[in-house]
Amino acid sequence: MDLRLLLSRLADARTRGAAGRALAVVAVLGFLLTMAVLLASGGGLHQWFFVLLVWALFVYVPLRILLEAAGTLGPAVRRRLAAAARGRADRYAARSQIELMVDGWLERHVVMPRIATPVQAAKARDGAVAVLALAGSDDAGLRRAVGRCLAVVDRWVATLGRRAAEEQQSIQDRWTEVRALAALAAMTRLLLAAYTDRTATPFDLGDGRRGDPEEFLQACLDYCDDLALEVDAPPWPEPPLGLHLPQAQSDEIRTAWTRFVETGLPALEARAGFASLLFTPSAP
Repeated sequence: MDLRLLLSRLADARTRGAAGRALAVVAVLGFLLTMAVLLASGGGLHQWFFVLLVWALFVYVPLRILLEAAGTLGPAVRRRLAAAARGRADRYAARSQIELMVDGWLERHVVMPRIATPVQAAKARDGAVAVLALAGSDDAGLRRAVGRCLAVVDRWVATLGRRAAEEQQSIQDRWTEVRALAALAAMTRLLLAAYTDRTATPFDLGDGRRGDPEEFLQACLDYCDDLALEVDAPPWPEPPLGLHLPQAQSDEIRTAWTRFVETGLPALEARAGFASLLFTPSAP
């Protein structure tokens, strides 16, 4: 694996945390193995403190310092790798390249609402990577997936706006649902960027319908703060996109996305289940 790519991954606090835990396990196992070797060769238990100091001060602590230092260098390295990936013809051929592309779009094109936490941004990123990896070179399949996500966001935000106006939800339940909606809108924005980059054409709604999906998604993200931070939130002001998606299929996709968002990372099974629904053929 490219050392720069490995270093760039340490920009993610989750990756550094996992690496730190793995390093601690290695240090403990190294200490136990060293003690076992000493005892087998006739050494005594009285040396345990010296062995512990060696593993702690000369192995674990220096490597942990390097790990945290890599975390400060990682973002800059990842931005350079993402910029380089944009010029590559095979930028969608490997998952590592897709991750770099998505990271770049997330930084440039998505402004998460204030109610969202880093968890929702991470879910949007991971969801987009999973969908793009599953799409492969199928641009038509990716377009269908983007259209389905747009249709779900369109219905979801209108439903939440109506519930807020009718005061049918507690504020805590509303926050939970708004965060999930914001994550889906952000992920859809990432998929739109991927579609435009891959096909060199903007995403149109089809059937002569007018409207800019990017502006729609940004308006949705902005409206999420109104829903979350205002008790009497205004109604959703945008007209429906009018994308065709059966209600049952829309509900199934929304449920799968909510399950993925509410499952602790990495949530591999929930993520795969959601992504597969976007490519499932519609019922006749």
